[in-house]
Amino acid sequence: MTSPTISYCCTCMNRLPQLQATLPKNIDLLNSYKGQVELLLVNFIKDEEGFKIHDWVLSQGKNQNFKYLVSLDLKYWHASTAKNTSHANATGRFLINLDSDNFIDKKAIDILLSMEEKKLSNTIYTGFTGQIIKKWRPWKKKNFRTRYKFIRDSNRIDKGYDGSYGNIGFPKKVFESLGGYNQILPPMGGQDADLIKRAIAILPELHLSQIPISKAAIPNTKAEGLSNTESPDADWNRYNKITDGITEKSLLSDCLIANVGKIRGSTVIDGYQFKP
Repeated sequence: MTSPTISYCCTCMNRLPQLQATLPKNIDLLNSYKGQVELLLVNFIKDEEGFKIHDWVLSQGKNQNFKYLVSLDLKYWHASTAKNTSHANATGRFLINLDSDNFIDKKAIDILLSMEEKKLSNTIYTGFTGQIIKKWRPWKKKNFRTRYKFIRDSNRIDKGYDGSYGNIGFPKKVFESLGGYNQILPPMGGQDADLIKRAIAILPELHLSQIPISKAAIPNTKAEGLSNTESPDADWNRYNKITDGITEKSLLSDCLIANVGKIRGSTVIDGYQFKP
């Protein structure tokens, strides 16, 4: 089988009910693409719930478009580290982050696969469902070239937190040139925005392709998102502000590459070979 063009990079820590709702449908969707698209899942096991997820995934059987890995490295959830792990083990030329509560969007796949190689290699994909203001440059500093502002729809019942912001994709070479997700960020909050802003600053010729996801993610509260972190009672908004400060500092100082000199991601084991 030829190497896939697109890799969906998924991670989980104790999210069994959500995976049971999303994973089978996502795998089934990819069967029609004849190996052009793969789905990679890294299960970060820290307790019995993680082993339940492991047993359930194995019960689903193997699929040529699905790659399953296990990691025992994370005692607590850290989004940047987890996402770097899945992205580092993907084989596609275009990497899309997919949280375990997200459904894969067929329209996005079809549009991305229809792009010529040159265009795809200079495209950032986002499944964001809100408004994006283009040519947005609020700062005078030259390297604050964010170019885009994401605005959630305040009229939505869920206030726009539908899981679409983190549904983002990058050419693999661009992701690697950025050093991936910044692992000095807090365990949750703002890591996707940080990655997008650094990408635009380091490669201003990149094109942002917005293809809003057609099916919203399974709803989560912020408390649920923090439940497996080292500080489950932390303030999500505070984490976001810390991330914003780190992003601003990196842009001002033109230090756009993350994790320099550090190991990205965690050690993984082939999930089908893993025997607890």
